[in-house]
Amino acid sequence: MAITLLYYKGNNELIKKLSAEDMKKVVQSGEGLLWLDITDSVKADLDILESVFQLHPLTLEDCMTTITRPKIDQFENYMFVVIHAAATTSRAQRVRTIELNICLGKNFVITIHQGPIKGVETALNRTQKNLSTMSKGSDTLLHLIIDSLVDNYLPVLDAMDGKISNIETQVLKNPTQKTLANIFATKKDILYLRRFIGPQRDIVNFLSKENFQFINARTRVYFRDVYDNMIFINDTIDTYRDVVNGALDAYLSTISSRTNDIMKVLTIIATIVMPLTLITGIYGMNFAHMPLLGSEWGFFSVSAFMVILGIGMLIYFRRKEWI
Repeated sequence: MAITLLYYKGNNELIKKLSAEDMKKVVQSGEGLLWLDITDSVKADLDILESVFQLHPLTLEDCMTTITRPKIDQFENYMFVVIHAAATTSRAQRVRTIELNICLGKNFVITIHQGPIKGVETALNRTQKNLSTMSKGSDTLLHLIIDSLVDNYLPVLDAMDGKISNIETQVLKNPTQKTLANIFATKKDILYLRRFIGPQRDIVNFLSKENFQFINARTRVYFRDVYDNMIFINDTIDTYRDVVNGALDAYLSTISSRTNDIMKVLTIIATIVMPLTLITGIYGMNFAHMPLLGSEWGFFSVSAFMVILGIGMLIYFRRKEWI
């Protein structure tokens, strides 16, 4: 569990430590701006949030459980937003998402998440270096957090683009079962990410257009810029989905073509061997009188005929462009 507290009192004065009672006085006074970031929260933290910030029990319940879909809930003294950050696992470079719960009030912002989120860390660093963000109000701080979160989708997309490029190279050069596994894994990541991007794009659109109590008209303009980025991300993911589907079709086509080539070669071999097998079968019968059976050159004659027949069939197949 880790808690980061920033309280901008005004006049470029930043306070990083406050007791629960002090936080309650700040919220009740409506002065300054308080940002409380909680990582790996426990029930005791949420009890404090309930007593200090008067959060609704449904909000506290959502903060303790995983919500698979982004959403916005409006309450009397705050607004509750659920969005998701994207990241990649260190080993397999698989896509994963981390839920971020945000409570936005008149003079406070609360961020709650399980595990570190790079976008939140970036926003914390930028805020401490430039206090003008906190001086503009809680809605501006919310924009900074969501904007940083969206920006960190781009490295995930770059990593996914690299994987897709490798898959395309493998499909064209030497497709294997591993290539097929990579295609399905990447396709699964794309569908997983797309499930969050669509609703999240709609939420940012709501923030840029709807008349929410704690978001000023001047800040809604900045959310439109974030919405444009979300559209770009959504379109990029749709493009990746089409490319991966195309790679899968190319893989299946390549494997089918390779199988057809193998079957064609085996069929030609079987066709050539068939009359040769017939000749050897005939001369393998135990009859006393057969052509060339008692001849000194019988074996060599029949063998030469079989060789000429095989070569003749190969020449015929070549002229027909079957091989």
